[in-house]
Amino acid sequence: MKTTNYNIWYALLYELLRALGEQYNKVRSNRIVKMILQYCHEDWVLWKVENTLKSVDRDIQKIVEEWDKQEKPKYELIEHEPDGSKAQELLGGAMEIKSTWRRD
Repeated sequence: MKTTNYNIWYALLYELLRALGEQYNKVRSNRIVKMILQYCHEDWVLWKVENTLKSVDRDIQKIVEEWDKQEKPKYELIEHEPDGSKAQELLGGAMEIKSTWRRD
């Protein structure tokens, strides 16, 4: 994944000042702190989005690995060709799930 252009120090400063503002009201109401938060907000957002996407990628990888370990379902997916109607032209043909096991 390509890293976005942001200043990590601004992002960390924003995170620090935000955390301090939650603990101390005087920090939150300080005019200079408000200006710093406003200035650093864009870098913080880009940093937060990048870290969230990395976390989602890791979670997806774990789920895919768990699915690969599970037994494959025993069914067959059949996709029929569209019959020419307007709805099936837009959505595609009918779909059918058919079991692959048979009774003796």
